Amino acid sequence: MTTEPYGKKNPFPAPVLSVKHLTGEGSPKETIHIEYSLDGAGMVYIAGDALAVIPANDHALADTLISKLGLSPDAQVTTPEGETASLKDALVNNYDITNVNKALLAKWAAASGSQELEALLNGDKEALNNFLWGRDVLDLATEYPVSFESAEAFVSILKKIMPRLYSIASSPNAHPEEVHLCVGAVRYTARDRKRGGVCSTYMADRLQPGHTARVFVHTNKNFRLPEDGNTPIIMVGPGTGIAPFRAFWEERIASGAKGGNWLFFGNPYKATDFCYEDELAKLTADGRLKLSVAWSRDQEKKVYVQHLMVQEGEELWKWLENGACFYVCGDASRMAKDVDAALHEVIQTWGRKSPEEAAEYVADMKEHRRYQRDVY
Repeated sequence: MTTEPYGKKNPFPAPVLSVKHLTGEGSPKETIHIEYSLDGAGMVYIAGDALAVIPANDHALADTLISKLGLSPDAQVTTPEGETASLKDALVNNYDITNVNKALLAKWAAASGSQELEALLNGDKEALNNFLWGRDVLDLATEYPVSFESAEAFVSILKKIMPRLYSIASSPNAHPEEVHLCVGAVRYTARDRKRGGVCSTYMADRLQPGHTARVFVHTNKNFRLPEDGNTPIIMVGPGTGIAPFRAFWEERIASGAKGGNWLFFGNPYKATDFCYEDELAKLTADGRLKLSVAWSRDQEKKVYVQHLMVQEGEELWKWLENGACFYVCGDASRMAKDVDAALHEVIQTWGRKSPEEAAEYVADMKEHRRYQRDVY
């Protein structure tokens, strides 16, 4: 029998090498650096790629849900992969119990006979979305009780737990047989219960050295370093958006690339939120990296990476005219739009171009793969 190679259909059980906090006590953010071993995986990645991590649910959440439904944790059920497992193991490792979507709500409404849920499903879309936000399966079991005839009947309405993608924060040439991630732990309170992003809290709270996590490499061909190492690069990555740029600078150093490297980084406070401070201090001291940092809350008026771009517009324009590639990683809804607007402003101001000409300049950058984004 030939074993299927490790990948999307057969995730690799990657041993955890280390988990450490990048943000300090008192920070408004919680950012961790986690390292996995890929020894024996036969999986390769390139700087710019992502790692898919399949999370495991919190054991306490699974226990509470099983108890609420009056089911036995040892009852045998079928997993989405067609294997047999105990209900407890399946809810921890195989099924999504932290998100409720419209399809699941429809099944729950039918099973519970709730007229309230039926009305929601057939009513205003915004009201439905507001209802679904932050709700998990335990909320449904608590608010709209259902008596399932068996554990199998319960899991049959659930969807499988899905992998989460994270930009890889390491170069394979700098760390052979390893892969590193920079992850922001998502935490919030909803309906008087503390909750969190299932995968980010899995890595921050429940993984320790010696544990394994199911992973596979996700190729991102649209986020690549220039083939010519002499080409300068400008990287804009506030918060965890710094992740792929750590891979970039490690790769550039490992390959002996001669082009300039300029990083725009931002976070709330210098004292608690300076991710990779020691690495960045050494790179800047060695003249390998130009660093521009925006500490948004260290002064009365908030300063973000896009403000620094405009402030340093003259130098930025020189880099662009020298053929620099421009990269952005992070939040798509606001940051990436603000950075794009700042880029246009710099080109207009220092390139002495009209808005239309600046737009053409940016379009040309995109066409020649000199403007790449990894936004989410």
